[in-house]
Amino acid sequence: MSIRAGNALVAGFLLLAAPAPVLYAQEADSPRLTVDRIYGSRDFRSERFGPVRWLGDGTFYTTLEQREDGPGRDIVRYDTETAARSVFVPADELIPARDTVPLGIRNYTWSDELERLLIFTNSKRVWRTNTRGDYWVLDRASRALQDRKSTRLNSSHTDISRMPSSA
Repeated sequence: MSIRAGNALVAGFLLLAAPAPVLYAQEADSPRLTVDRIYGSRDFRSERFGPVRWLGDGTFYTTLEQREDGPGRDIVRYDTETAARSVFVPADELIPARDTVPLGIRNYTWSDELERLLIFTNSKRVWRTNTRGDYWVLDRASRALQDRKSTRLNSSHTDISRMPSSA
């Protein structure tokens, strides 16, 4: 037998022997991997990220992160160059008067000077998108959180620069 024929025989044997453990492993895991498990459980969900808001010239951005020591999410600021993280608005500042838990933020918008924060919460689906909900404004200097009454989403409510100051 030549070397080339011997190599072909060994390669053929390896091709026949190699798939057996792979097929066995797939069969052993197949009962655990079901359509219900993939789409009906949280086993395969990725971590949440966002919404992200760029600040100023793009040197910083903010995003929502689950608080480590209680309910609610903090608004966290990241430096894009160094990845330095700081809690910009703690969830404790997002607790309305006569309530004990922070607002569940669906979306948010900053004023140009980052003095005020418009928060969209308690959203409800109207047709295809969540356009009905409650609006709150946080004045960062006074830490005052004001309800802007339940309303429909439109351009005048999403432009925080048009909102009157809380003072």
